[in-house]
Parts: sequence; C-alpha cells; structure tokens
Amino acid sequence: MVRLAVIPGDGISSEVVPEAVKTLEAASEIFEFPLEHESFDFGVERYLRTGQAVPDDFDEFIQGLPARFDAALFGAGGTDPRVPAGISAQPVLHGLRSGLDLYANVRPSRLLSDDLTPLKGKTSDDIDFIVIRENTEGYESGTAGSFKVGTPDEVEIRPEYNTYRGVNRVLEFAFDYAQRLGLTKLSMAEKGLPNGLWSRTFNDVAAKYPEIEARHVHVDTLAYMIVTAPETLSVVVAENRAGDILSDLGGAIQGSRGLAYSGCFNPDREFAYFEPVHGTAPDIVGRGISNPIAAIMAARMMLEYRGHQEAADAIELAVRATIANGTITRDLGGRSSTIEAGDSVRQELRTQAG
Repeated sequence: MVRLAVIPGDGISSEVVPEAVKTLEAASEIFEFPLEHESFDFGVERYLRTGQAVPDDFDEFIQGLPARFDAALFGAGGTDPRVPAGISAQPVLHGLRSGLDLYANVRPSRLLSDDLTPLKGKTSDDIDFIVIRENTEGYESGTAGSFKVGTPDEVEIRPEYNTYRGVNRVLEFAFDYAQRLGLTKLSMAEKGLPNGLWSRTFNDVAAKYPEIEARHVHVDTLAYMIVTAPETLSVVVAENRAGDILSDLGGAIQGSRGLAYSGCFNPDREFAYFEPVHGTAPDIVGRGISNPIAAIMAARMMLEYRGHQEAADAIELAVRATIANGTITRDLGGRSSTIEAGDSVRQELRTQAG
C-alpha cells in the first residue's frame, strides 16, 4: 500500500504533478500494488479563490501527515504577479522540511541520455552522482530579517547558523547512504572557517567509515569538478546553501532543470516527501510545454523509498525510452506538450509490461 499526499503548489506544478500521479496510477495497475492519494490545493490558486494560501490549521495538517500518509509529492512554491509578495505554497516547503524535520535532501544527478548533457565528451557513465544537502539549517533557515526597509540605510540580515547536532546527523546520513548503496567515495563541500564545525565533524564521522574514501572540498572547487570532472564524484554532502547551488548545477549538466528531482528524509521518521526541483516557471505557465519528467522521476523515487523497486525501475526505463523516441518538451529540444510527454512515459511503461 502506498498512501500519498499530493500537493501540487504553484505555477507549472499543476501541469506536471498530475502527469506524475497518472504515471503512479499506471504503475500501480501494472505492478499490482495498492495506491491511495489525496490532493491538497495549497498556494496561489487557493488564495485567489478563498483569500488564504493555506488553511488556518495548516500547522496541525503538516504534523498530521505522517499518521495519514506514507509520503508526500510536492510541486513547487513561488512568487506570482497576481498576488501580494509572500503569498504562495512556500509555507508547504517550510512545513515539510522544518516542521517534520526532514533534514536530508537527496538529489540525484544522473544523465538519462548522452545527447542531453551540455558537457563535451561526457556520457551517462560520467554523470551519475548524488548531492545530499542539509535541509533545515544554514543560510536558508528562515531567520532572515530587515529593518529601515525602503530607505538608504536599509539593512538585511541573513545569518547562517549550523549546530553540531544538525551537521553530525546529515554527515552520518550521507555516509550511511553511501554505505547502503555500496559506494566508496564521498565528498563534503563547504566554505567555512578553518577547522570549523563542518570540517571537524566531517573528520570525526569519516573515521567511523574507513571503507569510504572521504575528502573535504571547498564548494567552489567542487562546482568546478561538477563541470569538468563529474566522473570523479559519487556522493556529495553539503551545507544548506552550498548544497542548493551544487545540486542545481548537477541538474544543469543533466540537460535541463526539467529533469531535476529530489527526496527529503529523516531516518527516524517513516515519512518522506518528494519533489521536482525546477521551480514554478511562471514564464511558461498555461502553455502546456512544461517538462513532466522531473515530477515523474520524483514519483519514481517515492516508489523506491516505499519498497516498490520493480515499478520504480520500470518508470525510469520508460522515461529513458521516451527521451530516446523524441517525445520530449522544448527544454530538451523537442516539440511535445506536457501531456504528450507524460502519455509517452505511460505507453512505454505498458509496452515493457507486455
């Protein structure tokens, strides 16, 4: 049984997330596992209808998710010119990450077709690594503030804080993740103080995993490695801001942000959430050209998490076949619509099943 909360959010999410849900429905039929899902319309569209982006009992809703569902599939939250600043599905993101303490953001960078990468001479054998980003602390922890706004003396303060508990647990998560997958290389990226919290804790945690080759790399150097030598990378763990930037760069070398997806975890919880990480793309909303593959691959990652490995592998093969047959959206150089690309994935999925 898979019990899934579906929260499309804003922008193109309402176009791509339904394609992921339809693909999950097809997979549940083909591979004969029960699937239940319920949708929640938090964000801009709800605000335009009701005057509230999220309900009054939203905090209670977030805290109650693990009792009702196994996982959540979230689209995106972002600005919209139709509503005041700050009105969006962004509280969903904060609620899922911080409210449920899903502190480890896992984002694969895997090339699905050699024709897609902008890197000269690189193939799918070269681009296959994972960025694990600390998800609840650091620069984007929600502690920013401003004063004297709109004056020449305006000040914005965005502190970056890290705790030993937060750093230690995400490093242990990353090493455990590598060990579980049989991976033997792990890089830690930051740009902190010499012998600071991250580097000292990294050395301590790495000593517990002698079978894994561990290296501390400055974030700018690691960004350079992603572009020039991605084949040297296996698992990358990074503090919040560095992880955000590096994982976006990892998406770029896959060929499009429309292919990038992630899952957010806390091994002490039997609940996780999954999302495409291309944002709301307000410039193409309503045109039917958004790429559904990231959302579909996020759904695939969710099935893997829930133990449906056969179905997850089949979805990835179907996505690769869809890219190969050219039923792709404009960001990948094709002419297909969002729905056509999604339909192709599901057709390829059914073809595999015979």
